[in-house]
Amino acid sequence: MKEYSRLFGFIAGIVMFVYLPLSAMDMQKVDALAQQIKARLGGVAEKSTTTQVQSIEEAVKPEIKKSEVVKTSTPTQEVSEESLGLRKSDLYSEDSTKPQKVAYTKSAPGESKRFDRAFENAPPMIPHSVDGLLPITKNNNACLGCHMPDVAPSMGATPIPPTHFTNFRPMTEIGKDGIMTKEGVEITNTSDIKIVARQEKKLYQGRFNCSQCHAPQAEVKPLVKNTFTPDFRKADEKKKSNLIDVMNEGVQ
Repeated sequence: MKEYSRLFGFIAGIVMFVYLPLSAMDMQKVDALAQQIKARLGGVAEKSTTTQVQSIEEAVKPEIKKSEVVKTSTPTQEVSEESLGLRKSDLYSEDSTKPQKVAYTKSAPGESKRFDRAFENAPPMIPHSVDGLLPITKNNNACLGCHMPDVAPSMGATPIPPTHFTNFRPMTEIGKDGIMTKEGVEITNTSDIKIVARQEKKLYQGRFNCSQCHAPQAEVKPLVKNTFTPDFRKADEKKKSNLIDVMNEGVQ
């Protein structure tokens, strides 16, 4: 009987802890339930303690009147697809979409002001007109007339950097024995390989397409303001490249 008394005290404690304050309950139901528990503990329990606890929870749940229910739902507001992005027109048709008028700089080469680089060793943008200079092909590249290192100073142009005269594609081969070699040297750890740089006498043909990285600038108002501020390690890097000297940073 001592064990049953302890069990009754434990169950009663749970009920009082979880469902206080008692003012929210029907006290008559609590009294009747207490008598029922005492009667059952006096004989053989027909149900497990878990079942009894569940029955107690169902019996002592506070009765909530309909008038006490608070409505928390809010009206659903539809959001149109057109308002989700920067484009404010039909997303499924181009009929009503008109591109912004673009006015590229008309300054002739040698008469324009250079742009500072967007970040350290970033490809400089073209500050002058490119009329008559495009398209650039492997055999016809008008940019070389002013930007080759030997003539750039006299033309007041930015010289083509040493990286454009360098082949960074290593001669890598896998022999019949399955051994991989790079520039004739066996590779044992492919995760830590320094960049191979072979100097070319002429412009490396992997860099012939200047407009792939360098582009003329248009006088347009951006849809999103650019607040990025570059941080250069040296002041002169705003207008020149030292990429050839730092290509192996991080692997040396």
